[in-house]
Amino acid sequence: MVYAFIIHSIETNFNVQPPPSPQQQQQQQSIIYLSQFYTSEGNNKDYIKRQNSIIEKVIKDHSFKFQCENTKPDEKQFPDWAFSYSQRNNVNFVDIRGENSSKEGIFRIIPNKHSSLKNDDTFSDPSNYVTTPKYCIWKKILGVCFTIVCEDDENRLLASNFLTLFSNVIVDVFKTTITKTINPMDILPRSEEILLLLNSYLPNGQLLFISNQFSKQIKTNIQQLSQS
Repeated sequence: MVYAFIIHSIETNFNVQPPPSPQQQQQQQSIIYLSQFYTSEGNNKDYIKRQNSIIEKVIKDHSFKFQCENTKPDEKQFPDWAFSYSQRNNVNFVDIRGENSSKEGIFRIIPNKHSSLKNDDTFSDPSNYVTTPKYCIWKKILGVCFTIVCEDDENRLLASNFLTLFSNVIVDVFKTTITKTINPMDILPRSEEILLLLNSYLPNGQLLFISNQFSKQIKTNIQQLSQS
């Protein structure tokens, strides 16, 4: 079962000098378009901390991947990596990491058993707010990040396919809005429409096998409901 699904902004400019302070980063990175948790644990009193810690971990993962892709490595210490970096503009070169290594990712969340750290509000990590292991999968498209957190035994390939499908649906339905990422407030008023789509593609947090034909039918039904 899906534990949580979040759509949020993600910072892509890592070359600004000097680096922003933690308070400035929080202001830049805490724009949440939609946040949905599907369990009683996910919606308890630590809901906000849990949500923000997941987003922060996703942003750190994306930042690490982005900097690895855009930082020239030492040729003596990392010859293979240096060769891959130098060949990025070669159309005949295939990078084993894939073309979108900094645009998607997955990591595991292991519950933190140290109660002393759980009581420390400054230690922001999603492991402090879960009781069972989870997998977090994220995908970045047009400056917006789609993040899904699922249980340890969930079909992660199906979860990844859902992210691809749902992000493409959102872009198709809201493409004129999402491309204007400079003003995210244009997206926020339409959160109810996004939630309506989410409930159709992910009912009560249950992943579905959805064909392209069925997906088109869902979009048609949603458009008819929106117009009525």
